[in-house]
Amino acid sequence: MSLYLNEIAPWERKNEYYKILQLGKDSKQQSQLINTQTKAMISSQLASANSIIASQDRIIEGINNLSSGIEHVEQSIYDLKATFEWGISEVVWQLEQNRKVLKDILEVLMSPLDTKAKERKKRANEAYTNGWIEDAEEEYLESEKLNKYDFSIHISLGMIYLFEKIDKEKALSYFSKAVKYARPKSSYYTSYSLLYYALINFDLGEIEKAEEYTQEAIALSPDFLEAYYQNAQYNAKLKNHEKSITQLENIIKQNKLYCLKANKDPLFEPIREYVNKLFEKLRDEEKDKALKKYYDLVERNKNLNLFLERFSTTIDSAKFTENNQQMNKEISNFQQRINRDSYFDFIEINDVFFPNLKTNYTNLCSNVESAIWSNISKAESPLRNAEYESKNAKSKHKSNVEKYGDQTTRAILIGSFIVPALVTLLFADGWSKLFTIVFCIPVISQLASLLLVGELIFNYSEFSKDQSSLIIAWSIVIYLFSALGYFLLAKFGSKSEMETSISNVKKVQENTETSIKNAKTVLSEFQNCKLSID
Repeated sequence: MSLYLNEIAPWERKNEYYKILQLGKDSKQQSQLINTQTKAMISSQLASANSIIASQDRIIEGINNLSSGIEHVEQSIYDLKATFEWGISEVVWQLEQNRKVLKDILEVLMSPLDTKAKERKKRANEAYTNGWIEDAEEEYLESEKLNKYDFSIHISLGMIYLFEKIDKEKALSYFSKAVKYARPKSSYYTSYSLLYYALINFDLGEIEKAEEYTQEAIALSPDFLEAYYQNAQYNAKLKNHEKSITQLENIIKQNKLYCLKANKDPLFEPIREYVNKLFEKLRDEEKDKALKKYYDLVERNKNLNLFLERFSTTIDSAKFTENNQQMNKEISNFQQRINRDSYFDFIEINDVFFPNLKTNYTNLCSNVESAIWSNISKAESPLRNAEYESKNAKSKHKSNVEKYGDQTTRAILIGSFIVPALVTLLFADGWSKLFTIVFCIPVISQLASLLLVGELIFNYSEFSKDQSSLIIAWSIVIYLFSALGYFLLAKFGSKSEMETSISNVKKVQENTETSIKNAKTVLSEFQNCKLSID
C-alpha cells in the first residue's frame, strides 16, 4: 500500500460532484448544495451499480426512493451516512458547528473565558469560513493557548493541517488532542475525532491502528454508521473479510446507500469476492421476503376474485370492478418487479411497493365487507318492521277491546234510562206510564230494571199477567244482550284482524330470516377468503 505522508490520498480528494462545495458564510446555501450534489452522486453510483444491486429497470426509475430524507438532514457526518466523503470534511465541519448539541457544549467550555479568548475564537472561525487559511491557523493557535480544552479548536486545526497545509504529522497531533479533550464532554465528538485520527494513521500505513481507532469510535457511538463503514474498509485492507463483511452487512441493512458506496470503493478490492457474495446474500434475503408476500397476496386476491364472481349478483360486485382490476394490474406489476431480481428492487418491494399494495387490498376488502354488511342491514330492516307490526297489531287489539268495553258499558248505562223509559211510554196505559219517571232517575232506574229482569226470570208465571211490565222487562233483556253481542262481535273481529296481521308478519319474518341467513353466509364466505395479509 502506498503511503501518503504529505499529500492528499485519493480517498481524501473531492469527487467531481462535490468540487462545487467550498468554505463560505452561507451555511444554508452549502447545505442545499450538498443535498443537490449528493443526489447527483447517488444517481451516478446507481447508474454504474452491480446488477445484483440494481436492475436496469430500477436504474431507469431514478433515485427518488433512494434519496428520501437527505434533504432534511443537518449535514453532519452522522446524518450524511453513506453520502459522506472525506473531500467535503471542511464544509461538513463548518456546518457541524451550527448544530445545537455542539453549541451547547462549547458554551459551557467558553463561559469562564475572558472577552479576549472568545474574540480570538470568533476571529479564527470567521477567517476559516472565508478561506483565509493562514489567518485562521494563526488565530486558532492563539485560541488554543487561551483555551486548550476546547476540542473544536483542535478539530479545526486538524482539518487545516490535513486538507490545507497537508501536514499529516501535525494533523495527527491535533486530532489526538481533539480525542483527548472531547472524551469527557461528548462521545459523538470523540468518535468524530477518532475517525480522522484513524484516517491519518491509515494514510501513514498504520492500518491496524486505524482499525482499532474506528472500533473505539463504534464502542463510543454504536449508532454512528460511518464509523462501521470505515472499520469495514480497514478490515478489508487487512483482509479480515469476516469482520469487514459483518460490519458492512450491518450498515447496509440500516442504510442501503452503503451498498452503492461499497460497490465502487477500491478499499474493498482485497475482499471484493466476499463483498459481491454479501450483495447476493442480501438480495436473496429480501427476495425470500418479497416472494412470500407475493404468493400470499396472489392467493388472497385469487380467492377474492372467485368470491366476487360467485356472489356477483348478491353484493353488486360491478361497483368493485375498477378497484379489482387495478389490484390485478398492481399484482402483475409486483411480479414484474420480482423478475428484475435485484437487491434494491426487492427492498423497495418490501418497504414501499408491498405496503402500498397491502393498503389498497385492505381497502378493497373493507369496501366489499361494508357492502355485505349493508345487505345484511337491508335484510334486517323488514324484520325490524315486522316485529314492530306484530307488536302494533297486539297493541291495537288490546286497545280495541278496551274501547269496545268502554262503549258497551256506556251503552248499557245510557240504555238503562232510555230503553225502559221509551218502552213504558209506548206500551203502558194510564197510571202505568208513571214508571217512565222511575226509569229516568239514575240508580233507581238500574234497580228497577234489575227487579223487572229478576221477576222475568224467577217469577215468570205471575209476572206475565202484567203485559206492560213483561214488555218492559223483555226490552231491557233484549237491549242488554244486544249490547253484549256487539261487544263480543267487535272483540272477535279485532282478534281476527290481529291474527291476520301477525300471520302476515310471520311470513315476512320467515322470508327475511332466509335473506339474513343468506347474507351472513356471504359474509362468512368472504371472511374465510380475504384473511389479512402478513
